[in-house]
Amino acid sequence: MRAVALLAALAACGNPLGDGDRLTTARQITADVIVPGFEAVVARTEALRVAIETLAAAPEQAALEAARAAWREARVAWKQTDAFRFGPAKKLSFSASIDQAIDQDRIVVVLMGAAPIDEAAIETLGANTKGFHAIELLVFGASTIADLTTDALAERRRELIVAYAQNLAKKARELRDAWTGGYAATFTEPGGANTEYPTAKSVIDALANEIWFQAEVIADNRMGKPMGTKTGGVPQPDLEESGPADNSIADMVSSLRGIRNVYLGGEAPGDKGLSKLVLSQSADTDAEVLAQLAAATAAVTAIPTPYRATLVDKRPEVPAAYAAVKELKVVLSTEVIGVLGATLKFNDNDGD
Repeated sequence: MRAVALLAALAACGNPLGDGDRLTTARQITADVIVPGFEAVVARTEALRVAIETLAAAPEQAALEAARAAWREARVAWKQTDAFRFGPAKKLSFSASIDQAIDQDRIVVVLMGAAPIDEAAIETLGANTKGFHAIELLVFGASTIADLTTDALAERRRELIVAYAQNLAKKARELRDAWTGGYAATFTEPGGANTEYPTAKSVIDALANEIWFQAEVIADNRMGKPMGTKTGGVPQPDLEESGPADNSIADMVSSLRGIRNVYLGGEAPGDKGLSKLVLSQSADTDAEVLAQLAAATAAVTAIPTPYRATLVDKRPEVPAAYAAVKELKVVLSTEVIGVLGATLKFNDNDGD
């Protein structure tokens, strides 16, 4: 049925997409979604840095809660950029430095060591020893404010979270600057000596491929693996993305919002984004994408918290959300790719 629907959509296509339409769309998405998305990450990680420094200077419960709220707000901005996690984010390893899964044992070694702790020292650490999840471990893992005040490692713990927050804010600025300082032009001015994007089609290919790939990551990595699809149905709650903060569901919702932003060219529907190109070829396909985006987002939002308990209890909401995001991925990787005349590519990034 899916193949029949795709053939029908292709048969109903209007005039073939031209390079002018593709470039107009790519430039609009870059100007209205991608660059503002990274600007938002800079603003939110800077606010997180300030909140962490305030907490370290005066470790009180209110300051701890403010730091936790700032971390969550920064995650919203960051996870929405998943939908354009190509270019500098991947090539210059910014994604790894900002959002890689951590090795808690390595963080303990740093915490219990004697070497001075500052932002420069954090810069030298491996990607699995810093970033969002290192801050999460220390800020949400602290059971009481005593961990930051009277505990034997309290002073060093405060120094470490400050250095982590400073490094995270720095990496966010560097990633933003990589786009605004040259990559945006590379992305939106294909052809000529531009070997990364030799044609207007290759630019749209990058956008279309990334949104379907991120839908696959949400389903397979952030739900499938923790719910046990690779372990015979045995839940693996330790594989959830943001366990200490119980933010994994919010992370997935934000990632889906990012996919929607790229597709619509912004927060609200309009004559822009990939939707404009798809609509020009197939109104039915555009309607189906919007419906599947809404269904997937609603299904993930409906997963009860805490996520860990939901996984262990094998609540039905998780497989229902998994199926909904999988369906979104199929629509994006077959119908949208087909209608746009894009080339589906394998992605060697596991999304983590």
